[in-house]
Amino acid sequence: MKNQWIYLPVFIGTFFIGACTPNPEKNDSSNVPFPQSTIGASVSSIETNPFFQGMYKSMENVGKEQSNLTLLLDSAANQQDKQNTQLDGMIERGAKALVVNLADVGFGAEMVKKYCDKKIPVVYINRSPNEKSLAACDTAYFVDGDAAQAGVLQGLQVLKAWQANPQWDKNKDGKIQYAMIEGIPNHAGAMARTKWSVGTMENYPSLGVPVQKVLQDYGMFQAQATKELMTKWVAQPEFANVEVILANNDTMALGAVEILQQNNQKIPVFGIDGSKAALEAFNSGSMAGTVFNDFDAQSRTAVRMAANLAAGKPVLEGVPYEMEYKVVKVPYQDIHSDNIKDFMAIQ
Repeated sequence: MKNQWIYLPVFIGTFFIGACTPNPEKNDSSNVPFPQSTIGASVSSIETNPFFQGMYKSMENVGKEQSNLTLLLDSAANQQDKQNTQLDGMIERGAKALVVNLADVGFGAEMVKKYCDKKIPVVYINRSPNEKSLAACDTAYFVDGDAAQAGVLQGLQVLKAWQANPQWDKNKDGKIQYAMIEGIPNHAGAMARTKWSVGTMENYPSLGVPVQKVLQDYGMFQAQATKELMTKWVAQPEFANVEVILANNDTMALGAVEILQQNNQKIPVFGIDGSKAALEAFNSGSMAGTVFNDFDAQSRTAVRMAANLAAGKPVLEGVPYEMEYKVVKVPYQDIHSDNIKDFMAIQ
């Protein structure tokens, strides 16, 4: 285990350069005119996920701000067949490039091949289609937050809070007994958040604490699925050993908080995304922490890249981030009591 995380201190150190305070102006490309272009964009669902709601609204705002851009925007209501129909319809209506937040990541490889064969550029966002397929297609790209960084920041939040709250160590064994609520199976971002959160808790220099997993399962990035999972967990004897709960996103974290409150249990819960509801929960003390996933910067970046591709321009023209292996990663940002008002103001 130790060898797996030998580079963790260096890896962590790269994240804290200019990444701790919100700076929406840096990521706002609206001051650089877009090329004349028509693109289509489909978000997996805006019905229940605040992050995707924010993503949709940000794309909508870009479409209004950029007079050169014709944006065809829709939500797939978590139905891959519906998304496929939407995207094909957008191409028929003149879209020369697409932005896709996959409804089903399992369909990613097939989608990459479909549009790659048709030579339609696609910028995937937040949900990776398939790393091998992405790398093999000249017209496919991916924009996301840096999921490993999100895990590091979440793990570090746990360590700092653990140090400040010695009463959390219920059995006084010096270990963090934790439960992990993961997103969806085979989701690269969810796996990275989990891996780096746990690795940071155990190996962060000077703060690292031995950890022990008590429970781990999928909440599907949804509140209802998480509440059903938590209801099952609370009924299990081993749940009494859980000292900290970590969730791959805020929607699941808030679902966990709701079930804990219903059962009169107080266990610190940490999420990821920095949604408005999570910030309010953190501010009130019902959530122990969250990390800001910059939906606005990701959305603006993906739309800008697609517009460039549709117009035959360099893909990163006007984009304030670097690309590596077809992937652009937008930094996450730490949230704490001193800067929470700043993050609440940009929701």
